[in-house]
This record gives sequence, structure tokens and C-alpha cells, in this order.
Amino acid sequence: MILPNVALRGLARAPTRGGCLLRLIMLLVIAGAALALAWMTLLPLLFTRVLQERTGFKADVASVSANPFTGRVTVRGLILLNPTAFPVPDFLQLRSAEAELSVWGLWDQRIVFDSLDLDVRQLTLVSRRAADTNIAAFRDALAGPNAQAASTLVLIRRLRLRLDTLGLVDHSTLPPRLRSYRLGLDQSYTDVTSLKHLFLPSVRRVLDEKNATIALADYFPQEITSPPPAPSKTGENWLNTAERKALDIFRGLRDKLEETRKP
Repeated sequence: MILPNVALRGLARAPTRGGCLLRLIMLLVIAGAALALAWMTLLPLLFTRVLQERTGFKADVASVSANPFTGRVTVRGLILLNPTAFPVPDFLQLRSAEAELSVWGLWDQRIVFDSLDLDVRQLTLVSRRAADTNIAAFRDALAGPNAQAASTLVLIRRLRLRLDTLGLVDHSTLPPRLRSYRLGLDQSYTDVTSLKHLFLPSVRRVLDEKNATIALADYFPQEITSPPPAPSKTGENWLNTAERKALDIFRGLRDKLEETRKP
């Protein structure tokens, strides 16, 4: 009679263990959903706060989503306003930005975009004095004080840039000059590492047709006056360096394994 009692008690405990496991799974699902909701809710606030504190440009965004496992980032409805030191508040109106970051680039302490799609509604460049522009101030603040020492390279393997309206506001002369250009630009690039790569001959033809090249040279003097470097060679050189470092890592691991095998 002992064995049947033991079997009955085991059967009675089985539903209890199953119920505990089910409750644990449900708790994990609820906790994961809560964390995902908090991530989606707080990410836009953190994004605008970090961007504003780092650059001094006021920021507002409709939505931001990021997947840290795949490296995909999507930003929609981004508006950047100039600091109060500039006479005009307008700077950037971005419909959307969709990026795919490569985690392999982090090995070499470089930022690598497998793809980047920028849809710009309006870009307004403002000049307070000669060589004192909002785009230069934003770039310097975003790079940080140790930008030259860090020499971080940004590589964009595939870039699509759309730009509807370009505004130029020049307060370095009296009276100030305000110009607006409807560009309707839609350009694709490969292996971009510098702003010079953006001013391809096809892009310059669009600027020439709108009579915007000479005026834009005040804001991008080096990019407009000098020819763009060959983007493919730059990308290939960087990739060759990364491949060599990866091979060195694997060779080091192989040598260590061979040493451990020796008696």
C-alpha cells in the first residue's frame, strides 16, 4: 500500500509544479513587455536630451526606435533649432532617418553604417560672421573637444540622401541675405567617409542649375572647392585594415591553442 500512496502524491504534485512554471513564464513575459514599453517611451526623451546637452541645439522628435541586437535605428520627425546666439532659429527638419549599424566596426573603434537613409524636409544654414556657421558649430559640438585626438572614422557603406529645400541665411553682410532653393535632391552613395563624398558631379549639376553652388561654398568651402576623394578606395582600405586585424586575432588564438597542446 505504500507504493500506490507515493504514486498518488507524485501525481498530485505534478499540476502544482506545472502551475508554478506557467506563472513564472507569464511573469517573465509581463516583465519583458514592461521593459519594452519603458524603452520605447523613454528612448525619444533620452535621445533629445543627450543631443541637446552635447550640441546646444534644441531638439524635438516624434519617435525613436532602436534594436541593440540588430543595430537598426529609426528616427522620425526630428527638428533641430539653432542656439539663441544665431539670429534664425531654423536649422533642420528631418522626416525620417533609418540606419543599420554594423557591430563589427566597434572592434576598430569606428562607426560603420551598413546603410543609412536620410529624408530631409528642410535644411537651413545660417552664417553669423565669416566662417561662423550653424553647421560648423553643430559638427564641432557633436564631435566633441577631443575629436582630432580620437580621429574616429565614420564609414557609410550605402547612403541615400533626399533633400527638398535648402535655406541660406547670411548675416555676415548688411543687409542680411536670405535665399531658398527647392532642390528635390535624391542621391545614392557608397563608401562615404567625408562630406566631400556628398558633392558628386551629379549633385553639383543640381546646385549649378539652382544657382546655389557659389552661395553654398561659404558654408562648405573645402567640400565645394576641392574634388571629392574616391570613396571606393577609402572603403576598401578601411576594410582591408579590419580584415588584417581580424586575421591577427584568429592567428593569435590559434598559436595559443597550439602552445597548450604541447606537452
